[in-house]
Amino acid sequence: MWVVGDSGTGGSRQRAVFAAMRDVTGGASPDLFLHVGDMAYSDGTTSEFDRNFFDVYAPLLRNTVVWPAMGNHEGHTSVSATQSGPYYEAYVLPVDGAAGGLPSGTEAYYAFDYGNVHFIVLDSHQSDRAIDGPMLRWMQMDLAATAADWIVAYWHHPAYTDGSHDSDREGALIDMRENALPILEAAGVDVVLAGHSHIYERSYLLHGAYDTPTSAAGHILDMGDGRPDGDGAYDANGDGALYVVAGHGGTGVSGAGNHPVMFHSEVDHGSCLIDVAGGSLTLRNIRWDGTETDRVSLVKGDGIAVLAPVGGETFLAGSTVDVLWASTGTSGEVRVEYSLDDGERWAVIADRTPDDGRLAWETPRRESTRARVRVTDVADATLSATSPASFALSASAEVEVLPFGGTWEYHDQPEAPPSDWDTTTGGWPSGPGQLGYGDGDEATTLLDADPNIASAYFRRTITVDGAVTSARLRVLFDDGFAAFVNGAPVLSRNVDDLAHDAYASTGSMDDELLEMDIDPAAFVDGENVIAVIVKQSSGSSSDLSFDLSLRLGLRVDVEPPPTDAGAPDDDGGSAGDDAAGPDPDGGSTSPPSSDGCGCRVAPSPAGPGLALALLALLAFARRRRSIRRPG
Repeated sequence: MWVVGDSGTGGSRQRAVFAAMRDVTGGASPDLFLHVGDMAYSDGTTSEFDRNFFDVYAPLLRNTVVWPAMGNHEGHTSVSATQSGPYYEAYVLPVDGAAGGLPSGTEAYYAFDYGNVHFIVLDSHQSDRAIDGPMLRWMQMDLAATAADWIVAYWHHPAYTDGSHDSDREGALIDMRENALPILEAAGVDVVLAGHSHIYERSYLLHGAYDTPTSAAGHILDMGDGRPDGDGAYDANGDGALYVVAGHGGTGVSGAGNHPVMFHSEVDHGSCLIDVAGGSLTLRNIRWDGTETDRVSLVKGDGIAVLAPVGGETFLAGSTVDVLWASTGTSGEVRVEYSLDDGERWAVIADRTPDDGRLAWETPRRESTRARVRVTDVADATLSATSPASFALSASAEVEVLPFGGTWEYHDQPEAPPSDWDTTTGGWPSGPGQLGYGDGDEATTLLDADPNIASAYFRRTITVDGAVTSARLRVLFDDGFAAFVNGAPVLSRNVDDLAHDAYASTGSMDDELLEMDIDPAAFVDGENVIAVIVKQSSGSSSDLSFDLSLRLGLRVDVEPPPTDAGAPDDDGGSAGDDAAGPDPDGGSTSPPSSDGCGCRVAPSPAGPGLALALLALLAFARRRRSIRRPG
């Protein structure tokens, strides 16, 4: 599902946020479009809805249902008491429980079910926010009636924020924290989404922080990052919920981003994607430039949930893919396997590997559109999970070989670098992108001289394995740049003179982004040097910015399919010394354990469906909290 807030300007950043989501999902539409309000600036008029919402998202709206929450800007021209105005004319929302949940009797707030998730949508702008008011009384009864595995609630005004709004100073925000949250948390809410504050903020696992001013002391249940590739997913079997402010969908962003309950804050445009698979829920923040800047997962029930690959991806055959999973109630060691035929046959990638949630898998050089991975507890085979859907291994695929935020060598000194600076590396300091000065959003701060040095230089190497069939650069810059591959110029903007003391030909927007295809013939098989010169527009320019991402279309030679209908074999990939190949008749043989036993794993006759059904059954049977009302 796609979560967007405060987007409806019709401007370039709103469109970039939308494009970034489409790019990350490979053009696939999300199952649900959740908008947390302010979808039609500035007043929510019919023409603003048409121009800033329906026109912008038209490709998505043709086949995706929107589930909105009213924002304060829609409230300028729409009235919840009478359910009238452009907002209420734009949507038909369930008042009678037809989409799941109890009837609310109004389109201002409502509930719906999708899969194993129950959604509650509130009106924090115009409806009565009192604990004994109609909206919260209805919510309490609705929560008591649901048996869904997951509960997600959302509205416009956030309970916790330090962005363009302050949740300890504004009445609607305080009301929702003090009145709505105790009811929701008592009923086992898992995720609470909001907008209004023009920032992205994501909390720790949190419970009971209702006071004003907000104190985090004693209310953060897990001080980890919640990331499957970091400290691990949050355990959602007990108390605790995740709070997300997604008010960064298009309008101007601002704020300090220092709220005490928030783990991650980001003053930049973007949106969120949420994936739910059985007993796991994963939320990702996708920045407007396509970069994933945050990922957090929740898991519940004893069992394992595969978090990546989730299905739908296309990977280059023979490339390294990270297998991510989360688990609770396991023995500490797992077996990781892969299948190329949707689970009919399995081969071991690693056996008795630590249950730490991450394994780098060198995929086989074999094509398949029906690949999956499976993770199983070695002591209890009933604790097992498979990729929610199949993914592809292909001889040809587009690969992001350089993401934004990568590490670059840089030269920011007054003297010019050697003439071979764009074909060699080494000897320069290095740091992650974004690199520059003057904007406050830099990960690596460069020298800010007075007057400014006209040119700064960046370089790094990449290794190419295969034939390059296409190449696409995305360059973030301020004010001009010229990019080179192995010394050959491939792309430039606002640069007429490459001399060290020459300035850019004109200025640019702050953090301007240029995306363009370049000649794939510039790349060679093996090591390549990517180099960029960034130029200031004048000696008094206030800032400099640089970052770069590179996607290559690659083609590799693959092995022909085996004669036994595509089963994995012992060329099927590895993960260190624990890797093992399959048995010739379709099972797989684990490497000998310390007692000398080579333990054979039989092929699964039921495929991935059985594993998913077991995980869903466990999550349902062990629902982490009984419904209870606050005392």
